[in-house]
Amino acid sequence: WLRETGLELSKHGEIEIDDHGATNIPGIYAAGDCTVVPHKQIVVAMGEGAKAGLGAFDFLIRNEPVVEVAEAA
Repeated sequence: WLRETGLELSKHGEIEIDDHGATNIPGIYAAGDCTVVPHKQIVVAMGEGAKAGLGAFDFLIRNEPVVEVAEAA
C-alpha cells in the first residue's frame, strides 16, 4: 500500500529517508525497520525514532501550518 502514497521506496520496499528521518514528502517522517536503515535492531530503531521525532519537531517549528484549523463557534 505504500507504493500508492508517493513515498520514495527502495527496491526492497523500504522507505527512503534523509539523515533526519524525513521522507521525500514534506512533513512526513519515518523510522525503524520500515526504512532503509541497514541494521534492523531494536536499539537502532529506538535511536532512529528519536532522531525522526526531533526532525519532525524541527520541521513543525520552522514551517507554517499547511492545514488551517476551523475556529470553534
